[in-house]
Amino acid sequence: MLLAIQIAVAQDPVKGKALFTANNCGSCHKIDEQMVGPALGPMVTMGHKENYLISWIQNNQALIEKKNPEALEIYNKFNQQPMPVFSNLTNKDVKDIISYIKTEWKTMQPANDDKHSKGKISERNLSADNTWAIIGLVITLIIAFLIIVMLNKTIARLEGLLLNRKKTLPKKQFSKKKR
Repeated sequence: MLLAIQIAVAQDPVKGKALFTANNCGSCHKIDEQMVGPALGPMVTMGHKENYLISWIQNNQALIEKKNPEALEIYNKFNQQPMPVFSNLTNKDVKDIISYIKTEWKTMQPANDDKHSKGKISERNLSADNTWAIIGLVITLIIAFLIIVMLNKTIARLEGLLLNRKKTLPKKQFSKKKR
């Protein structure tokens, strides 16, 4: 008998998805990212009790009028953009929608975790690649600078030798050849 009662009140994510779609929830909400309204996955899995969420979805304006702190926080966070009232949804309907959101959010978590961890790894690799490129560039510039300094010294020595040689050579060698 308890099993029959549990089955009767069990939440149905398939029905929840249909209700989510039929009530145009997706026009303002995504499961995994903020749009006009908050990302729903974190909202239903972290911090908000199911009874509060049912009240919010069915008539958020009543909660705001009663100065409910949670309702005011959400309302103010989203620029006091009013959410439609869904008084047509029963508690069971809202629970089905919440079940759908939780199910979707759970399926997204491994993908999100992989995406974030891969992003961190690639950012680290990118950072390491940039570091080595910068180190290589600095070493190349230092080598080029040293080569230029050595060439300048060599040119200065050669000029000095040529000037010394000009002074010691007889003038005949520097005069123009006769034709």
